[in-house]
This record gives sequence, C-alpha cells and structure tokens, in this order.
Amino acid sequence: MEDDLVLNLASNDAGPSSGRVSHVKKGGKWTDRLKANRAAKRKAKHPPVIQDDEPVAPPKKRQRLAPREDDEPERERISAPSRPTQIISSLFTYNPKVDKPESTRGPKAVGKPSNAPLDSSTFEGLGLDPLLIQHLTTKMGVTKPTSIQRAALPVLLPEYNPSSGPLRDVFIQSQTGSGKTFSFLLPIIQDLLPLSSLSYIDRSIGTLAIIIVPTRELASQISEVLEALLKLRLRPVNDTGEDSTAPRLTRWLTSGLLIGGSTRTHEKAKLRKGLPILVATPGRLLDHLQKTSSFNVGKCRWLVLDEADRLMELGFEDTIKGIIQGLDSRRKLAIQAVKEGKSVEVGGWDWERQRRTILCSATIREDVQKLAGTALKNPIVIKALESRTLHEPSEHGDARGELTASSSTNFTPPSQLSQKYIIAPLKLRLVTLVSLLRSILSQSHGRTTKILVFLSCTDSVDFHWNLFGSASMGGDSAGTDQDSSSGDEEAEEGSEDDEGDKKTRSNEGKIAVTSPLLPSTSVYRLHGSLPQPTRLASIKGFSSAKSKDKKSPTSAILLCTSVASRGLDLPFVKAVIQYDLPTEGGATEYVHRVGRTARAGKGGEAWCFVAPSEKSWVEWVEGKMRNTEGGDGEEKGKIQLESVAVDTVLKKGFGGKGTEHEERATEVQLAFERWVLKGKNVELARKAFTSHMRAYATHPSDEKHIFHVRHLHIGHLAKSFALREAPGVITNRSSHPSKQKPAQNWKDKKKSKSATSTRVSKGVREKDWNEEHDKDAESRMREAVRAQGRISKKKGVLMSYGGTEEFQVAPAAVLEKLSDGKI
Repeated sequence: MEDDLVLNLASNDAGPSSGRVSHVKKGGKWTDRLKANRAAKRKAKHPPVIQDDEPVAPPKKRQRLAPREDDEPERERISAPSRPTQIISSLFTYNPKVDKPESTRGPKAVGKPSNAPLDSSTFEGLGLDPLLIQHLTTKMGVTKPTSIQRAALPVLLPEYNPSSGPLRDVFIQSQTGSGKTFSFLLPIIQDLLPLSSLSYIDRSIGTLAIIIVPTRELASQISEVLEALLKLRLRPVNDTGEDSTAPRLTRWLTSGLLIGGSTRTHEKAKLRKGLPILVATPGRLLDHLQKTSSFNVGKCRWLVLDEADRLMELGFEDTIKGIIQGLDSRRKLAIQAVKEGKSVEVGGWDWERQRRTILCSATIREDVQKLAGTALKNPIVIKALESRTLHEPSEHGDARGELTASSSTNFTPPSQLSQKYIIAPLKLRLVTLVSLLRSILSQSHGRTTKILVFLSCTDSVDFHWNLFGSASMGGDSAGTDQDSSSGDEEAEEGSEDDEGDKKTRSNEGKIAVTSPLLPSTSVYRLHGSLPQPTRLASIKGFSSAKSKDKKSPTSAILLCTSVASRGLDLPFVKAVIQYDLPTEGGATEYVHRVGRTARAGKGGEAWCFVAPSEKSWVEWVEGKMRNTEGGDGEEKGKIQLESVAVDTVLKKGFGGKGTEHEERATEVQLAFERWVLKGKNVELARKAFTSHMRAYATHPSDEKHIFHVRHLHIGHLAKSFALREAPGVITNRSSHPSKQKPAQNWKDKKKSKSATSTRVSKGVREKDWNEEHDKDAESRMREAVRAQGRISKKKGVLMSYGGTEEFQVAPAAVLEKLSDGKI
C-alpha cells in the first residue's frame, strides 16, 4: 500500500463465479444478444463438474472445408465489421445413418384403383383370381364371361367378412346354355384356393362344397368340368418359385362323384380320404349322410342345387330336405366336439361362417319357389335376360315373396336358334325322320355333325336304335309280305327268324351302331334304364365324335329320352329333333330340349314332329315364349315357329325327280317292316308302340284338348313303328285276357275265319254245356240269388249277409242248398 501498488490475486479456491468474466455480445440484432445473455446465465448456474483425476477430453475438431473462390479471405472476414446474419444448416451433415434397402427383382406393381368402375366384360374386371383367368384362357379357351356370369360373379366372389354378417344365398335364373356351371364353380374354387397356403390343410379337412344334380349324366359332366378347372397352375407363368414372396400353394383340392349305379365301397374309401368338392345325385348323397360315419361334412361352406326344377319334377323334394337337415346336424356335432375338446382335427377353423346355398333353375315355378323358401336364407335373385337384375328379398327373408313376381315370365330361347316344325301324317313319321336326318347330315360337307332325337319312352329308344342298326335295304331275306301260309314258308319260318335275330342280338353289347341309310354316322342311345357304364360311354362317344380319317364315322346321332334334356353340355350339336313332343313339363321341357343346341352364342336348329290332330300345339307353345330382340311393340315379343312341308323334307332327304322320293320312301318303309317281321323284332316294335301309347296318355289335363288318344289313328300310328297291323291283331290274345272272347279252338280259327265256323264252334260249346248241366237247376239258382239280393239290398247298396261280400251274395254251400230247395 506504501508504494500505492494494489495487487489482485486470484486463487483456485475461489467460487466458480469469482474469476469468471462475463463476455456480453455487442452489436448485431437485439434478439441475438438476448439469446447470448440467457446462454451465459445458464452456464453460470450449472457449471460442469471436473474432477482432478478425470482427464478432460479435448474439444472435437471441426472438419476443415476447402475455401470457395467466392469466399472472402480469412483476414478480410475478421477485420470486417460484424453484420446481422442467419444460421443455415447443411443438408448432408450430421444426418443419422440409414441402411441401404435391399435390391428387389423389379419395380413394385401399382395397385388397382379402388374407385374405378368395374369392367364386367372381362374376368379380370369381375375380380376373378389371376390363376383362374390364366387357366381359363390358356387351357380351356374361355376368354370372356357370359351374361349370367357377369351378373353372378360380382355377387358370389366377395370374400367373407365377419363384420358385415353372413353371406347371402343366391337364386340364379337363366336360360339353358348360358354358362350357369361356371357361375358357381369359379366362386367355389376361388374361395377354397387361399386355404392351400395353410400348412395344416389337406384332403382330410373333409367336404367343403357339395353340388347336387338330378341325373347321373349331368353329375358326370359337371365332375369332368370341375376336374379340368382344378388342374390349374398354382403359380403365374413368369414365376419360377425361387425367391418369391408369394405364398406357396399345395395341390389338395380334389373332386369326387357320388351317383347311383356305382360301388358304395369304393365311394366310402374316397370319402374316408377326403373329397373337398363333391358332385352327387340326391339319393346317393342322402344314403351316405345316413350310413357313412367317415363322411366329414361339418365344415361344408357351399351347397349348390343345380337344375332345381328338374329335381322337383323327379320327386326329390323330401330327399333334399333330408340332405339339408343332415348337413346341419353334422355341423352341430362338429362344433360341439370342438367346444368339448374331443375334436382330433389339426389347426383352427372359422366356425362362425355359415354355409352358403346356390339354387340354379331355368324356370321359377311354384314347386321351385317352395324349394327356394326351404333351402335359401335371405336370398338374392340373379337373372340375365336383357340385363342384370337383382330382386331384393322381402323383409322376412323369404324367397317365396320375391320369386312370385317373376313366375309369370315367359321362356326365352336363344335368339340365334332356328325353330321349325313338320305336320306329318302318322304313317309317314318314320320315313320323314329318316329323310330329315339325311338332309341335315348332307349339309355337313365332311365336318362333324351331331344330332339329338328325343323320343317319348325307353322302349321306343331301344326299338329305333336296333331298327337303324340292324335293318338293311334290299329284299334278300324274308323280304316277302308273308301274307300266304304255304307249307314251305312254315317250314322255313324258324331259320328266317334266327337270321332276323342275328343282327339284333349282335347289337346288345355295342355302344353305337351304324345304318346304311345314314352313311358315316354313329347312332347312340341314352335313357334311364341303361346300365351306368353304358350311359356314360354313350355320352362320351357322342361328345368326342370327330372326323379323324375318312373311313371312320364323322357324325353322330343320339336317340334319347328327356333324361338328356337338362344340363348336359354336348358340344357341337347342330340340330335337336323332337320326334315325340314332351309329355311332362310342357313348354318348359320344350325349351330345355331345344337348349341342347345354339349354346354359347353358336347357331342351331330345332325341329318338331306334329301330328295333324296336334296343330294347336304350335300356337300354344308360341304363346309360352317371348323374344327380347327384333321389332318394336308386339312384334318384339313374338316368337313364331317356321312350318316346313313333309314333301319338302322327303325331297331333300331322298332326292329324285317328280314323285321319285315317294318311291324311295316306300322302299325304306318296306325294308323296316320286313325287319320287324323277323323273329323277336316284332316284340320290340309292339313294346315300343304300347309304351308310346302309355306315355302319350300322360299329358297333363290342360293339354288334353291337344293330345288325346282318341284323336290318333291307331293303324297309322302302328305304321310309324313298322307294324303292318295294330298290335292287338299281330300279338297273342293271351296277353290281353280282359279282351278275350269265349274260348275257341285256335287251330280252327286259323283254318277258317268265317262267321259260319264261329257259329258252329259256339254251338258245340253250348251243346257241351247243356249235356253237363241241368237247365232247371240253373234257373232255380238264378231265382234264389235274385231273391237273396232283394232281401239284402238296402238304400241301393248290397248289404253283407251271412259272411258274404258285395260281389258274392252267399257262400257256395248256401247257394247249393238254395238250388236244391233245402232252404
């Protein structure tokens, strides 16, 4: 202090703020100065704690950046006066490290727009799986959906969503040949296909879809189409299976067939292994539901009733009800086993999802409405006539109320179908049929032509099939009229019969026969009485008939009953001939029959044979049909059948100039009659005639004014079965005991048919009766019986007396006593 020297000494023990000099930023914006002051205060309140033995990390060095040309020199920046600046961070410094994405095989595909309108003209636009589209296009040649498929697939394809409730049942109504089979097969396969990616799914899962059809032939056909669909490729064409993110699909979907006529043991073995998709007839399916314990149907998702109107016609209503009850009971038992822990199945299952039922029919009749009300729940009706139409169900979910409005709709055959009819006299029916077949076959020009001929009964089918296959042109054998009864003809009768039966017996083991009147053509037959292997072989042979070489037949004819009128998809059928008009079903059956041709947009012909007494049938059936195309007003709704004269058909079929076609037709008729007169062929003709008469009598009451046996000329009708006389004359009298006269000597009748011999024979019988019986005893018996009848008669009814019946007034012992006068 003496030298006026003041020393400021600072020690380390001083507080942290004693030696700290506050550096306050000067200049610049006031906001920057405020931020700097606040930062200084925070640092003063919370100084870093530094221990003596802890080394202090040196400050990180900042990266030295190369100066740019436009940057100012370092000295200039330091010496330059400070000015307000903004802080700008670099885009590529101090960023977190991000791993590079793995390389992909290609760019990701853009998803389909969710709000774009659907393109119903393609399967892709309808939402069908790409694997199915690929298979339909490449393997089956189907590129575009039909009208009924465009209407049905959007309703049947959506996946099950538990939040939206159970899926609704569907009633599909469409004309025959419109593609209803694909309408329910494609949604079933698309629904079950995703299950192929689950490891625990295999055939042992049981039956998940059941398709019920009325006939064995239709069941076999649907089974073949289903097998062709299940052969689809499980990966896209450009997918090799390596490094693919798509799920691997296993080939576990198989189909089975349950029909009558096959071995139940083999069917049980298949059901035990598991059949995910099953095609069956109602009777055999119900039989397995009741008797086969290994039939696992508890998880069934789909039930299809195809050709429902035919199912009702054949009387399967109670059978279908039993099937539905059996499926429901099996499902309840399966759910109960799962809840109790007794189920042996692996994996989980969505038991909340209910079974979905599809009912297909070309008509909506009263019996079909009844079946729909029983089998369908909350249904949607899908129709494809002019456009797609959906009828919403009633408030109570009953199908009957919504279907009644459409029950009066007329039938609509395909617009490209040519419908014609021939008014043929009864005795010209057979030769006109041959001529029509020849004229249609002559238009083929070497191409394969297929014709269906519908007959009324099985005996008629067998007769015409043997007639075409065995009758030969020319009078080399038994060609005489056989009106004389010389001893030489009687001696040779046995050998001629054997020769006539030879060809007929040789046809028994054949599937197809040929006729000299129908060159290069195979003739098949189909009806319900044939064995199942024969029926399937006939359909297969008729469907696969092709012109492989010039020697083999290039065309085919199928003689059939109404069993072939429903559902069968027989390819390349050019014409349908209804030789016998339908007896049951009326206009409905007519539309189904003609629907075997003109399928999937292709052309076809429909011919009908009409008797002179059946002319009004043409107007009647025209009134049952309507047209959706054509002119305006009334002309648009009319369908008219074209009439073709008999002479025109005979001239086209037999050719010739002038009346030469009549001579040729007569020769054909005589050849057929000579064949009938050989051996047991007459029995075939007689059975066919009588069966045809029985079938003709089964026309419903509302058609009796058109079809009645009294309107037919029996002799002319017999001529159409190659019979020279009515069956009651050429057959034995013993087969008709009710029509017999009192017993006569058959040899005497053969020697002389005059009335004199008849009276003589009656006199002989009366003489024998008088010699053996007493006239007085007979008269007393009559009086006693009459007296007894008067006593026991009360109010016009013959009463019981002494243990007697209405048609026997007294026992035999009482009558004897009465005749003897003892009573």
